[in-house]
Amino acid sequence: MKTADTFCIYSLVLVLLFSIYDLDAQENPVFNTIQGQLATYANLTPPEKVYVQTDKDCYTSGETIWFKAYVLNGITHWESDKSRVVYVELLNSKDSIIAQRKLYANSGWAAGDITVPQDVKEGPHVLRAYTKYMLNDSELVLFQKKITIWSQQLNSNDIPEKKFEKDERGEETSKNQIALLNTTKPIVQFFPEGGNLVAGLTNVMGLKITDAAGTGIALQGKIVNEDGTQIVPFRSFEFGLASTYFEVKPDTDYYAQIEINGVTEKYPVPRPLSKGYVLQVSNYGEYVVVRVSTNINNGLKGTLLLGHLRGQLIFKRFEKNSNEDTYVIKILTSKLDDGVAHFTLFDPNGEPVSERLSFIENPKNNVNFSVKSDRPKYGFREQVALALAVQDTKGASLGGHFSMSVVTQNSLEKETSTIKSWLLLNSDIGGMVENPNYFFVDDSRARDYVLDMLMLTHGWRRFIWKSFIAEGVSKELAFQPERGIMISGSTTAFNNRYRPTKAITNLNILAGDVYQEKKPTNAQGRFSFGPFFFKDSVEAIVNAERAVKSKRAADQVSIYLDSPYPVVQVKNPLKRQIDKATSTYAKPYLKETYRKKLNDFKYDPKVTKLKEVVVKAKIKTRKELINDELSSRTLYGEARNRILLDSIPSAQTGSVLDLLRRIPGVQVFGSFPNQSVLIRGAMNFGGPIGPLYLLDGIPMSSDFIQSLPVPDVLFIDVLQSSEAALYGSRSMGGVIAIYTRTGKNFEETPERYPGIANATIPGFYKTREFYAPNYATPAPKHDKPDYRTTLDWVPDINITEKEKTKLNFYTGDTAGKYMIRIEGITSDGRPVSALHSFRVID
Repeated sequence: MKTADTFCIYSLVLVLLFSIYDLDAQENPVFNTIQGQLATYANLTPPEKVYVQTDKDCYTSGETIWFKAYVLNGITHWESDKSRVVYVELLNSKDSIIAQRKLYANSGWAAGDITVPQDVKEGPHVLRAYTKYMLNDSELVLFQKKITIWSQQLNSNDIPEKKFEKDERGEETSKNQIALLNTTKPIVQFFPEGGNLVAGLTNVMGLKITDAAGTGIALQGKIVNEDGTQIVPFRSFEFGLASTYFEVKPDTDYYAQIEINGVTEKYPVPRPLSKGYVLQVSNYGEYVVVRVSTNINNGLKGTLLLGHLRGQLIFKRFEKNSNEDTYVIKILTSKLDDGVAHFTLFDPNGEPVSERLSFIENPKNNVNFSVKSDRPKYGFREQVALALAVQDTKGASLGGHFSMSVVTQNSLEKETSTIKSWLLLNSDIGGMVENPNYFFVDDSRARDYVLDMLMLTHGWRRFIWKSFIAEGVSKELAFQPERGIMISGSTTAFNNRYRPTKAITNLNILAGDVYQEKKPTNAQGRFSFGPFFFKDSVEAIVNAERAVKSKRAADQVSIYLDSPYPVVQVKNPLKRQIDKATSTYAKPYLKETYRKKLNDFKYDPKVTKLKEVVVKAKIKTRKELINDELSSRTLYGEARNRILLDSIPSAQTGSVLDLLRRIPGVQVFGSFPNQSVLIRGAMNFGGPIGPLYLLDGIPMSSDFIQSLPVPDVLFIDVLQSSEAALYGSRSMGGVIAIYTRTGKNFEETPERYPGIANATIPGFYKTREFYAPNYATPAPKHDKPDYRTTLDWVPDINITEKEKTKLNFYTGDTAGKYMIRIEGITSDGRPVSALHSFRVID
């Protein structure tokens, strides 16, 4: 990968180029700001991207997920010079984290592994990866990959099996899903090219047609006017995408008309603007044609058309003295990188009025990754020799970092993403593309057409122009890039967690030799020590005292250490897709893994067969266990009226007080931020009495409670009469006790002491070494049958431009077709993915 020094040189050159703006454009300072902000974004504060390659796409309980995480500059796709820490998490279908890894990314990558728990719940899972620096983005685009996991126990011969039919796209679909397509009214979304339909002009409009589950539907329809007269027909293809064009008449309403099972459905088309701009982009591969038009008199005068690709400026045109209402330009793609190009038209006031995406594919950027095995077929336990070579279109050798897995064909899925589809497509438009690899395995005209419709119906997700221009890119970061393990936290008043206190902190790490470091906090009481590098967990003690020493109890300091893992509040964009996920190869793959597990159990020397013993006991329900854990945080035990936010759908909306409307007898008046609460029966001779508010046991005002972020709340108890007696006369109006999340859900709040906090700080995860047998050397352990589904996993393949790369591994004792999957990034930032197959015969 390119070094940081090389990147800085390129950045300096680009900044100088971008600073020499067109003289005409300099007459509008807003345009100078736009171009300056874009240059700063691309060269000084670029985003980061993370991609993770796994050895397989589906797993069973107890298996190991072997993976490699790439941490890259989001603009150049070179090794990132910012973060050295990457987080990889396995989430179940409810977005609960069931495994986490914190890895040190040296030279832009890190290898890791996750063992799937034996008690995992079968179904769709997500592998998520990110750096802390990526959490600064206003709209989070974190790496996510669908992982299908099957629960498989040795005492069961049940192997999941699904029956499939073919849907209209030729893809495999379960019978339940087909029934959904036939009975549900389709959802139709409209995407006028550039953003709006404009009266009096010829407009292109994209449509996206899906079922209730979000699956694209292939069908035919037509655009009609308010009289029902057909204007133009349309037809949706892959992913339910369609496009059409027609001249929009003033003061006319239009509808999309579709016939489903003999019933005609009509959908209103967005009303056109009476005056506006139209931006149309046509991609012909070797060049892109951009057409700009308006129905405003002299409307193009003073406008700016700007194009960028991942933040790097590729085109600009300033219209200084134009009396025309249309202009057309042609942009050659021969010198452009591959990826999503973003074209924006700004009016004379600097307001973005029209946008369009287009996917650039420059054939000169293609990479030929050659994977050659010495034979196409092998017997059991024979050596496979591989020769790897990477070349550009001119035959010149390329270097880079790559990873390789050798697995049974049944463990791979057709619709998985690759490093190329993620870096060039999905990561820049929000990670919402269903089956993104479809656009990189074929270059037919049909694929090009669907890809352009995809660009037509999606927007740029990395930034929004208005906030980008107003706020800039040099603002203070909430999350700094991590170069190692950081020990951070905050100091507050001991009797009030929500009152920051400036203090002097002292860190003591107890690992071998004692390490000590002293730092003052900032004005908000924040402190941070590091970066550190260690793999074993260490014990740490943090002391703090006010800069001006005091013996008063009111001046004592409390220390709160941050969690070693970030808390990520992001909706899972893959959820809609993975809820329908079913592996086509489930049955044969599960047979392979079951045979291996049975064999491992049989040959495990630590296993002793015991006689059956029956144990009878009453098991507490999950609800009872959760209530016990929650009640351990209160002084009064369990409350009769309790709200647990994790059990309430859409509980993150509204204010904290809005949640109380769910409890009988509690009245909430007004709307945020002017709300009040009364509990039934809470009154004296003077009239109704408001409740006492407690936050983690500390009395708080109603205004403060209203301002509390709902995601911070774990549960709420409402106490009445005898339940509230513990709080004396203050509780005559009842008690509303709110408890916040502290680290993991349902954890007990630790006891605190003034001026000191101790914690066990986890180090970086120590990745296990993948076991690959060497059958050339006899060994007793080779007597055991070899039913591995992953024959080899090599995460650290470094290919140079001068030396040839050769690898070898051994087959096992299972016949069938095997796939060699190699992914990586070249030294100049080009993503590469390659597949090679061979057979093992008995």
